[in-house]
Amino acid sequence: MQSPVARRMGPKGSPIWHSMLDAAEHILCEEGYGALTSRAVAERIGVKQRLVYYYFRTMDELIVETFRRLAIREKERMSKALAHDLPLREIWEVCVRTTDTRLVSEFMALANRIEELRSEVHDYIEESRRMQVFALAKAMAGRGDDTTLPPIAAAIFATSAALAIHREAEIGIRAGHAEVLKIIEDFIARWD
Repeated sequence: MQSPVARRMGPKGSPIWHSMLDAAEHILCEEGYGALTSRAVAERIGVKQRLVYYYFRTMDELIVETFRRLAIREKERMSKALAHDLPLREIWEVCVRTTDTRLVSEFMALANRIEELRSEVHDYIEESRRMQVFALAKAMAGRGDDTTLPPIAAAIFATSAALAIHREAEIGIRAGHAEVLKIIEDFIARWD
């Protein structure tokens, strides 16, 4: 029995590979995952559609790689925030000035059907939450102040608030945003 011939693939990390990820990211942000096709990616960067499949075996693979690159970028931002003199403030800035919330929503929706993406999203959220909890626990430790808010809960509340505020602001909702931001700012000022 003859073994299958390995398919030749374009080099991962090459400029064209990155331009395809850029195109996928823009399409997801601007039009949503329903518009993300190999044809749309190819048209966006001015290449033939079949070239997409030279670099990615499937569209799911392209989507997973797009998320991985985004996750690496965001974890680097979080690591820099942890090293800052005021890590809680910087981590909050990362949360508030995160990637486009539409992109986050699109990846979450896609994670429901792409198992490998679901795993990547899970790992990213767990790692970024660990980083947030580390900063919160460090800031709260040894201060002698009594708090009934565990660092893990504070991390979830803050990131959830940041996402909700972004999503709502995109469609013009502002009610309650200033009050929530004030609570978070006061919390940061107390602990940072």
